[in-house]
Amino acid sequence: MSTYLKGIFITSFSAMSFGLNPLFVNYLQSSNINLLWTLIIRFGGSFLLFILIVKSKQLNFKLDTSIREVIIIFFCAVFFLLTSVFLVYSYTRIPSGLTTVLHFSYPILITLLSIKAKRDNFSIALAISIVFSILGVYFVTNPKNMEFDLLGMTSAFLSSITFSLYLFLLNDKKVKQIDNNLFVLYLNFFSIILLLLSSIFLLDDFVAIKHIDINPITFYGVFGYIMASAFGAFCFSFGTRIVGGPIAGTIGAFEPLTAVLVGVLYLNEVCSNSYMFGVGLILISTVIVSLFNSKSKKITSKIRI
Repeated sequence: MSTYLKGIFITSFSAMSFGLNPLFVNYLQSSNINLLWTLIIRFGGSFLLFILIVKSKQLNFKLDTSIREVIIIFFCAVFFLLTSVFLVYSYTRIPSGLTTVLHFSYPILITLLSIKAKRDNFSIALAISIVFSILGVYFVTNPKNMEFDLLGMTSAFLSSITFSLYLFLLNDKKVKQIDNNLFVLYLNFFSIILLLLSSIFLLDDFVAIKHIDINPITFYGVFGYIMASAFGAFCFSFGTRIVGGPIAGTIGAFEPLTAVLVGVLYLNEVCSNSYMFGVGLILISTVIVSLFNSKSKKITSKIRI
């Protein structure tokens, strides 16, 4: 199997893994685990898991790179952590399927960032995609019924912005040369540091562990959230560095589809015809911007998995 094809498959798996996160977050919420501890479980568990992976591969834990790349990884962690914060908060306010669909506007945003950085050019395809995306959001939210939560929707949109910034930094040429295991390890390490620092200002939430209900659902939530997040982050960073941001955005269509399916089958969420039509428009807009507005890029170096 070629490296590019491998990147396609691995990015697909990452999208499906991220699409399962709403289910595991729901399990944690049912056990009275708050947002702060949910994020600590995600990033702390992933960090410990990748310590074992890096050690088993006998890799050097020290990053053999310049200060510039370390700073980029740090800001990747900032935006990746903020994405998780906005998503988890949004899950508590609006249906998980709606959250993921709104979050999925990031492929258009990353393309706009690429245009701003002169990595890509504005095109009719992008203009059509933006129109389709706006119409899709309108039908998904169905504002006429006035039953949507403004804070939840805003949080979901913010997650798409922060994830676009993360994806933009991830495509840095020098960062692509870093071993993928080490990249995800340090991504989680910096995220944990930022979470612990934030706990200083959220001390009441940090010590609220005494209120957690321990039961089998708690175990399923903790284990599932760690594994889905770690696997998703690893596969996404690996796949995206091969196929590029716009194509990864197209493949990421599996994420909202998985999230909507999980919401309907396991979280008792209802999908109206308007909702499904809006989902379709957003997915079509993503496909258009990814397939027709990206430059063909050749793989000039080997991405280490």
